[in-house]
Amino acid sequence: MARPKKQPAEKRTEALACRLTPSERLRIEQVAARAGLSPSEYIRRQALTGRVTVPEKRGFDHATFDQLRRIGVNLNQLTRLSHQTGRVDPEVRRAASVVERLVRREIDPTGAVADGDPGESDGA
Repeated sequence: MARPKKQPAEKRTEALACRLTPSERLRIEQVAARAGLSPSEYIRRQALTGRVTVPEKRGFDHATFDQLRRIGVNLNQLTRLSHQTGRVDPEVRRAASVVERLVRREIDPTGAVADGDPGESDGA
């Protein structure tokens, strides 16, 4: 199905140009992308309303992701050792619990995901 035709008053037929430095253009493009808008729509909203809502995007940067991967490797090694010896050091259990809480907080900063000990179960 084709998109409905716009009314003449809704059509954007006028252009307005401004000069920018390369860094200004890049900054506008980056902020527009974070807001989920084209640069033109971002500039239009900024100029006409004075504000654009840019949702906060939480995510792991490369360094954080790399550190998290390293922690996972270490926990995997400790898990293998505990399977071999049949014993889990209480410090390892506490460290795993702290890491889990930190990751949960990063994934859902609102706290909707319940904190819990990784060894706990719901009885199921």
